[in-house]
Amino acid sequence: MINVKIDLIEKNLKAKNIKEYEIFFVEKEIYETIFLKNKPETEREVEDFEYFIRVLTQKGDQTGVGVVKGNSLDSKEINKNIDTCYLLSKNNISSRYQFPEEKPISSTVIADKAILKDPLGIKNDLCEEFMVIVEEQKEVVPTFSRLRVHIKNSFLRNSNGVNLDSTKTFFYLEHSLKAQGNGKLSEHWNSEYFKEKEHLNFKKRVENWAQIAKDTLIAEPPKPNKEAIVIFPPHVLREAIIPVIGFHVLGRALSEKISAYKINDKVASDEITILDDGLLEDGLNSNPWDGEGNPHQKTEVIKNGVFKKRLYDQKYAMLNDKEPTGNGIRSETGSVDNGVSNFQIMPGTISLDDIISDIKEGYYIEKFSWLNPEEFSGFFGAEIRNGYYIKNGEFKNPIKLGNVSGNVLEMIKNCQYITKEREFSSNSLFPYITFSDLTISI
Repeated sequence: MINVKIDLIEKNLKAKNIKEYEIFFVEKEIYETIFLKNKPETEREVEDFEYFIRVLTQKGDQTGVGVVKGNSLDSKEINKNIDTCYLLSKNNISSRYQFPEEKPISSTVIADKAILKDPLGIKNDLCEEFMVIVEEQKEVVPTFSRLRVHIKNSFLRNSNGVNLDSTKTFFYLEHSLKAQGNGKLSEHWNSEYFKEKEHLNFKKRVENWAQIAKDTLIAEPPKPNKEAIVIFPPHVLREAIIPVIGFHVLGRALSEKISAYKINDKVASDEITILDDGLLEDGLNSNPWDGEGNPHQKTEVIKNGVFKKRLYDQKYAMLNDKEPTGNGIRSETGSVDNGVSNFQIMPGTISLDDIISDIKEGYYIEKFSWLNPEEFSGFFGAEIRNGYYIKNGEFKNPIKLGNVSGNVLEMIKNCQYITKEREFSSNSLFPYITFSDLTISI
């Protein structure tokens, strides 16, 4: 059925004598429950599709690229989109580019057969399990929750013979818990995408969120320290590492002459090894092929602190006379960006409990208000939303407010500990890492 729809778009492209084209077609199924407090408020089932057309116009050693988004298969609308796309390609001139050609693609399972068979049943069972655990929590009240099951079917076809498809399943969880006491009110609100049902881990997650909400009621501003030892858990580490390290290792950063890294530079401590793996088992961004149709692969980016290999999409591979590494990331507008797929940092040999017990004075940051490091310089300064002060090997008291500042490029040179435990967070698989020489201020 999908091929019939793509055939229709392709037929119209050929009828207009468009020589270089690409069709990226996406079908989405969403099964969602929204809770207000602990009662279901809204049930929603959505089936939708959209497609993106890219057209190339070659002008000497430059290429014009047109991109349009469509959501109608009416022939008039398709032709209107093609005309717009072609016009854009005549005007949006940039560096030389061509669509990938057909290449061998690895077989990667990225869909749960049980979800494909009964997505609504899976969603309902998860909602029931989730609310049972929420109602077990003491001294907190749920205010809002959203649970979604996603099925995404993606298809890519271009004028060079590439014809690919994939089906992916994943989840979205959003939840808010409120605590009240001693005339104070606190709320812990969190949301995240998860690839596998096991990653939801409701019991551990909800209990942790409930404890944070209660601890925030008694939290204090942190003790200032200009040479602080700070533990970043995996979900916080992702917010620091991917925007900065994930930028400087790109072919784009090299081409724009703004990468801080050169091949074989020592850029991190010996214990740091970072991989980009578009085929990572249970990775949120895993897929047999990237947003352009190049094969996804595993790339060792940093090994034992040494920068080893860059990540390239089709465009920046051509600019630098390299082979693409499968790092063309399809954006919501239909364009393709050079970016990371799934980032993973290899584990250490020590447990989180042992790390905490070894710290005389330090800080554990559960959540920042907005970390948002500057991608080029690596500098950041972020307010502590939730965290803990560590004294003599244990959590002494919760902390909030105050500020943590530092530089991500320098942080990974000053990591003291890396845990053997790792956790998935969005498109990352990271350990807990302890950094030294950060600044805590109020």
